[in-house]
Amino acid sequence: MNEVCFVCGRKANRRCPVGSALEPDPGVVDESIQVLRPICSGCCGKGRRRTIDCPDECPHFRAGARAALIKLVDLSRYPDFEWRHSEVLHNLRLGVTVIRRKRLTELKDAEARQAFANAADTMRTRASGLIYNFRSPDPRVQVLSDELITVARLHERGEKGMAKTDAATLMQCLKYLERQAAAAEKVERGASYFLDLAVQSVTSAFVTREPEGLVGRLTEDEEGDAILDLGRLDSTEIGEERTQSRIPASE
Repeated sequence: MNEVCFVCGRKANRRCPVGSALEPDPGVVDESIQVLRPICSGCCGKGRRRTIDCPDECPHFRAGARAALIKLVDLSRYPDFEWRHSEVLHNLRLGVTVIRRKRLTELKDAEARQAFANAADTMRTRASGLIYNFRSPDPRVQVLSDELITVARLHERGEKGMAKTDAATLMQCLKYLERQAAAAEKVERGASYFLDLAVQSVTSAFVTREPEGLVGRLTEDEEGDAILDLGRLDSTEIGEERTQSRIPASE
């Protein structure tokens, strides 16, 4: 490949679907036509799900999602929990991603941590039979808290094909994500290290259940690695896609 990266002008070694660029190619009139644009590995990695809206089927996105998930698990040091509740965690992270992309582009890990804590406390009261929403004086934190509660309630009611999950388990999932965000603050890799990983670890639609059974569940392969099958993605925009990511089951 003798082409140059459309982002930085250096030598390209990959191809990026033109429709994935957040800044559309003015030379493409029919957006339904998939045109591949040359990109270098550096810009691909740096822009993945930040400045480039990667399609779920892109092999480079799928490899990046695997790496991001491994780093998230390393933050919590609790792979078994990720294994048991992978689809709920994916959907909560997707809720965070949507808010960060569309409303709070400068969201920080500290704000996400507080939103997880408030949402966890709200689900804790629901588990005890009470209805009380813990609110934050910070409007940014509250926006994210509201989104997290929305996703959690969908799981609690089992709506839109999501796995029906009790409030106590949803609280545990939110506390787990709170611990990951707190751990990310301590590693000193930027104010949004957790959020960057979360954005790169999720597909563009919620993980749901198929009529035949559960999808979005972690299972082991012959080598002992855990395979996260993200299953059927119900979305009016992308239709049905399947992606996989692996995390070491033994760590």
